[in-house]
Amino acid sequence: MIVVPARPTTAWLDEPYATAKARLLSQVATANRCRAVVLGDLGCAHVLGFAADLEVVELLHTSLLVQATAAMAAAGPQRDPRGRSRTRSFRQSFLLAYAARIGERLAATATATEEAVAAEPGRSGLLPAIVRRDERVSAAMRAAFPRATTVSSSITNAAGWRAGTLAAERADLSAGPGLDR
Repeated sequence: MIVVPARPTTAWLDEPYATAKARLLSQVATANRCRAVVLGDLGCAHVLGFAADLEVVELLHTSLLVQATAAMAAAGPQRDPRGRSRTRSFRQSFLLAYAARIGERLAATATATEEAVAAEPGRSGLLPAIVRRDERVSAAMRAAFPRATTVSSSITNAAGWRAGTLAAERADLSAGPGLDR
């Protein structure tokens, strides 16, 4: 049996747009060597990982949701040329684009950090340990949720996609003050 030295953390995914919020959680979890699984219609997800990584996931996911909500509110209600509301499709597409771009940014940051650590004399031994931790979390996820599947979502509003991507570019990816403060 694979043991991860932390219990799963439960993240509640409130409507509206719970699917898009789950996508953001998954991106943040994966970038921090954790794994998230949405539990059907229960309105929550379990996130598995090491305790320190889970704390970062919780802080960063919450921060990014607050930032996304503020950006969506600033965009205001959306209407098509005939005056029909397109706010729901705009916001769903916004959050999906936001999650996708945040995932790309976090992956790029992780890759750059790993390359910097590998290049530092005497620190390259850390990378195999990080890889082993990642493998342990993945194995624990497969053991705990052997029938978990990947779910896809569609984008139905191009303006929402563009706005979400731009908001993700401006998002602060820090999970708190730096060590030098």
